[in-house]
Amino acid sequence: MRRLPRPLLLTLLLAACPGEVDPPPGDGTVTPDVLAAGGDCAAATGAGTMHTGTVTADEIWSAAGSPHVVQTGLRITATVVVEPCARVLLGPGAIIEVGTTADAGRLVATGEVDGDQVRSVTFDALDAAQPWGQLYVAPEGTLDLSMVAVLRGGGTIVGQRAALAATGVAGGTNDGEVLRTVRVRQVLIQEAAGHGADLSGWAAFTEDSHDLWIRNSGADDAQEALHIEAGVASSVPTGLAVSGNRRDEIRVSTSKAFLRDDTFVARGVPYRVVSTLYIAPGVDAAPVTLAVEAGATLMMEAERHIILGSTPERLGILRAEGTAAAPVVFTSAASSPAPGDWGSLYFRYFPTTGSSVRHARIEYAGGESGTSGFGCGPGDNDAAVIILGQGDDETPPGEVFVQDTTFAHNAGTTVIVSGWVDDEGPNFAPGNTFEADNPACKVSRPRRTGPGDYCDGGRRDSCWE
Repeated sequence: MRRLPRPLLLTLLLAACPGEVDPPPGDGTVTPDVLAAGGDCAAATGAGTMHTGTVTADEIWSAAGSPHVVQTGLRITATVVVEPCARVLLGPGAIIEVGTTADAGRLVATGEVDGDQVRSVTFDALDAAQPWGQLYVAPEGTLDLSMVAVLRGGGTIVGQRAALAATGVAGGTNDGEVLRTVRVRQVLIQEAAGHGADLSGWAAFTEDSHDLWIRNSGADDAQEALHIEAGVASSVPTGLAVSGNRRDEIRVSTSKAFLRDDTFVARGVPYRVVSTLYIAPGVDAAPVTLAVEAGATLMMEAERHIILGSTPERLGILRAEGTAAAPVVFTSAASSPAPGDWGSLYFRYFPTTGSSVRHARIEYAGGESGTSGFGCGPGDNDAAVIILGQGDDETPPGEVFVQDTTFAHNAGTTVIVSGWVDDEGPNFAPGNTFEADNPACKVSRPRRTGPGDYCDGGRRDSCWE
């Protein structure tokens, strides 16, 4: 590192923070506005410190050494501690990379409350008109932020377009362990030129993360406040609050045809699901469970399904259990939703007991499913919920597991398809509500055990309701 000449330092400070003066005394409360203003820290007046290359030995970045300037980029393969009231300024597109795929690195930036003063840490652009890159956490890195503002990042990034990004070891279609490498506590991400944060490859937030605020961020190709991969939704921090972004949503994507146990936690922010979710292990193993908490909303993009199981040895369980006051909602992600916008909850291979959809609302589903040969109508049997039989004899499910659920604005030939063989079988019609704009057949009867087409008039009616 080297000291910056004072004339250059003053030029940089004026470009980044025109008119900055010492902030007025506060009351010790940490809020997004307090963090955006730099806390109750005095303006930097020192000569400043330049950081380049790779940090291979432990360092402390102090308030007295501020501003800490990263002009083009920095890699950390040791431990860097950023002290309260320190200010870090980054040049256009500059990235701080924490760790690598082989080398451990750690960045710890921790503010504090001292009496009625909030002594926070700030990462900001060297030039307010030119966004810097990102804080990037590689698989062997860890990031620990507390009382930190991350302002005007996310610029000129190829790949993960976000101000804060982390990658795990399970990228693409690869399996691997979930890596909880990002800890955030009272952190503001503001004016990012992309997502506020982006976690891929099953990188995840730590269990004790809380109070992440993402404001006024987004770009045409990265509109949502937060982007995660399916498999780490359970790590979304408590106290997540988003506002003023291109989309105040959590984007969920995956290229995997398998999953680990996961939960879509209810944080008051809807999930935009842009990939079909396959709820199954990647190898022959115990069933995988996807849970959805009461009050959570999953907005499904076109032609996307939630598919349970991939083989009889790779089963999936869905537990979407809301309450009357806080239902689970499966809906369309379209700006002007219409019936058939997305696919279905497709129970392809699943244990005969264990799944539960209760106090839910399922709407605008029934798009193309590729199923045929059962249900109420000829040809394709598209539906909001498709339940296939299990085993060689297509045994019906052991219980009615879709209850107290409302269906509205669904396309297809049937609302719930009973895709097993049984002269009677469990009836999924009672206890559920079918509102406007649904197919005429609400719940199909299962296929008959006798000869003949199950919808050829051989039984009294092919629909329960």
